Amino acid sequence: MTFSLLETLRLEAGELPALEAHLDRMAASARHFGWPLDRSALRTLAWQRAAERPAGAWRLRLLCAPDGGLSAQVLPLVDEPLPLRAALARTPVLSTDARLAHKTTDRALYETHRAAQPDVQEVLLWNERGELTEFTTGTVVLRLAGRLLTPPLSAGVLPGVARAAALAAGEIAEAPLLRKHLAQAAGVWHLNSLRGWRPAVLD
Repeated sequence: MTFSLLETLRLEAGELPALEAHLDRMAASARHFGWPLDRSALRTLAWQRAAERPAGAWRLRLLCAPDGGLSAQVLPLVDEPLPLRAALARTPVLSTDARLAHKTTDRALYETHRAAQPDVQEVLLWNERGELTEFTTGTVVLRLAGRLLTPPLSAGVLPGVARAAALAAGEIAEAPLLRKHLAQAAGVWHLNSLRGWRPAVLD
């Protein structure tokens, strides 16, 4: 399957506060796959799209093709009911699956889990060791014993931009989380740079 590298970020009032962090992640993936990426050109393209939307909140998608071709799309950012209704995935992912470590347009793995449970807004993934990994579109954070915890990357987790910022700020910490911890958690959150922190309730 041919796929592109993908970054989805928040464009609000003409500003892109997380742009450099998203460019860092795409550059790391480009190096992993051996693809050319003109970071300066992509930054310029992103700001061109931002200038076209000086008001409101939008979803900006940045794409890099295997040959280095760049494109950008601006899409509406639609509000979703809160708290998010979520369910635990019915089957595990593999922590060693390289697709989990890179943001690309190959969303088949995530779409399969979402399609299996169409009545919820999100699906929470877990791996072959019974460890929680992430939601299909964001980081999972649990409050356990007064601490905000998120699974380590080694569980099979995308290195989320908002996740990295929250770790750097000391807002959350990494710890292996098991499915049983969901029943013990005082709170569950879905976190990404597009929408920030959102509470979630597991069906």
